[in-house]
Parts: sequence; C-alpha cells; structure tokens
Amino acid sequence: MMIKSTKIKTPQILLVDTTGLPHVLLFLSLLAVVGATTFSCGPPTKKNQIAIENEGLISPLIEKVAVEHAKNFSVTYRENHKIVHLHYNSPDRGVVFDRKLVLVQRGTAAPELTGELEDAWVVEVPLKTIAANDDGEITRIKALGLMEHIIAMGGGAIYDAELRQRWEEKKIASIGYSFHRPPLPELILSLNPDILIQYTYNHDGLTSLEKMRALGINAVPQFAWAEPSFLGKAEWLKFTALFFNKEKEANNLFKEIVDRCEQLMGKVEQEQEKVTSFLVYYPSENSDWSAHRNDFYASFLEAAGAINVLADDGPTHAVGINNEKMLDLAKDADFWLVNSVSDGTWPTIEYLNAFKAYRKGNVYHYQKRTRYEHNAYDWYETPEVRPDLVLEDLVSIFYPNVLPDHTPLYFEKVKLTKN
Repeated sequence: MMIKSTKIKTPQILLVDTTGLPHVLLFLSLLAVVGATTFSCGPPTKKNQIAIENEGLISPLIEKVAVEHAKNFSVTYRENHKIVHLHYNSPDRGVVFDRKLVLVQRGTAAPELTGELEDAWVVEVPLKTIAANDDGEITRIKALGLMEHIIAMGGGAIYDAELRQRWEEKKIASIGYSFHRPPLPELILSLNPDILIQYTYNHDGLTSLEKMRALGINAVPQFAWAEPSFLGKAEWLKFTALFFNKEKEANNLFKEIVDRCEQLMGKVEQEQEKVTSFLVYYPSENSDWSAHRNDFYASFLEAAGAINVLADDGPTHAVGINNEKMLDLAKDADFWLVNSVSDGTWPTIEYLNAFKAYRKGNVYHYQKRTRYEHNAYDWYETPEVRPDLVLEDLVSIFYPNVLPDHTPLYFEKVKLTKN
C-alpha cells in the first residue's frame, strides 16, 4: 500500500496586541510567543518525521545500504537524493556501460546535473509502478514485499504461484523474456511504468535499452547476472530496494542470507579432503557445452567446499567448451552438475564413461523445482534472492556427513540411461 504524501503545517505565528500593556505584561506576552514558536520548531515527532519522509527528504529513519559484494553498482546518499553508479564492461559481449542514476525523492528538485552528474539519468522515488523482463528482478521486487507495484514482466512462465496468479488475472502484462528478445517498446509505452528494469545481457540488449530511452521510456539496465560471486548477485536486492526506499528490508534479508552462507562455509572448511566438481549447461549454442568456469554459478562450488576443475581466469559469464576440453579437465571430478534431467541426448556412452562422476552415478541436475506445464523453473527465481538455499543443497551433496538430515531442494540425480 502506498503512503499518501502529507503536508507539514507551517507553525502559526501568535499576534499580540501590545497597546496599553504594562512593560511586565508585554515582556511575558513576548516570552509566550517565543516559547510557542520555539516549541513548534523543535525536534520532529514521529508523525512529523513520516511527513518529512513523504515530502521528499531522506529521513534519518531510512537506513542506508552499503555495497559489500556486488561489483557492478554502488550508491552514495545526499540530502534529498541517492547517486547510483551503474557500470559493466564486457567488450566480448558488446556491452560497455558506465552511467550514474540520480534517485530523487518525490516532491523535491533534482540536483544540477553538472560535474560528476553530467549525463546522469534522473528517477523519482519511491516508484509507484515497475516493469522488468527478467524473472530474477521480479523475484527481488516480490522479496521486498512490493509485488503490487509490478505491472509487467516477461510472461506467464513463472514458477511463483502468486505471480502466476496475478498474471492470469491480467494484473501483470507480458512484455517478453530477456533471453528470447528485448521487450516490446510499443507495449511498454502503453503501460507507462515509472521504470523498466531491463536485463542487458549483450549488445542487442544495450541497443534496445537506448531505443527505449529515446522513446521516453525510463529504462535502466541491471547487471546482476554478470557478478562474479553469488553473494554479489544476491546483493542486487539492495539495488532494487533503492527505488522504493526499502533499504531496511533489503539490509535485514541480505544479512540473514550472508550469515547462513558463512555458517555453511565454516562447516565445510573443516573438511580435510576436498571433493572436486564441475557445472555445465547442455546443449550450448556455440559449443558442445556451456561451462560455468568463473561466474557466480561457479562460485557456489568453492563456497560449498569443492574444487572447481573447470575454473580459470576468464570472463564472469558462462563460456563454450568442447567435448575434448571438458573431458581433459573434468574426467576425474567427483561430481558433475548439469541442467539436464536425463542423459538421453548426450554424447556416446564411451565418452560419458570416461568421466569418473558418470561411472559413479554422481551426476546431479538443478531442475527439481519445475512446473513443466508452465515452462517455469524456480532455479531462475528464488535462488536470485536466496543463494543460501543452493549452497545448503550443495554442501549436503558434497559432504553428506555435514548436513545428514537435509533433503536437497533444487538438486536430484540425473536419469542416466546409457550406463
């Protein structure tokens, strides 16, 4: 529910008729005036503090966020606005972006856009409506208790039952999923959201973003997907919160996540013999497999106490890898993690049996929470906000003695049909 803006009443000035008053009475009357005025201008009450916040000033009661893990955004606070520095540089994907956003409290004037703020984009906050073409961003909005502000998302292929219901009731429009195509500008214009958070994954996405802004759509990119660590990606919860003045909620949730992750990492650090593992996606558009070598998915393996046999110093996104290279690096790994629920379309049994993990039956997929009737996968939703749930699963798989009573939420064994 949106809190309506309220006006702060100007203190009333007391007018005293001093005609004919003795000096003592005159002095007492003036003293009363000064006292009344001083009292009315004292520290704001809680009611007045809320009014100040609604009027546009950033209240001392609004918590500030500090970015600790995310690499692609930062924020500083001013009297009536926040300055968000949003940046990502990936020439191989054709995405080079470096821009400041000025989030101005509603009802106040934007700062002069000079110096470091030259060419900055201005957004009035808190937002009333929002659209996003990535399920991860939609999940972050809902996690902050702001579902009613969502007026558009990718579509109905959403695992979350409440979001799916709102989509079925046509309370949320479909604008197209980020991986398939950029959102439709004509539809966005008709919906007129306060902001469009656009998944900007490659050069086409960046071109689409520029087109949106040229049409007057307040489109802003998000680069959570490019974070090199799962905690960095999860911290984009704070980025979303900035647009709604929900920093306190974001801080509280993120602290719970970090605390749980640190607890789990502390448990596996005590294990003397480390397991080995790798995580790939099949099939890949550009190669035999798509490997998570140095991205946020890969960071799960190390945090769960496993040595990632595919790790390198390459880009922080999935990269193609051919059969020969993967076999060379991963043939002796203890665990194989993949997106496929079955090996039916994989290479020959001769190739697969060369992998220790395949021979031992230690091949796991992460599609356990799936609504196939809606083509919806929770793997791309809840873990965006709750990576601790994924980490807990992996620890229980790699080191069953550490979490003996845990049943994995996302992972289960791949159906091996060729062995």
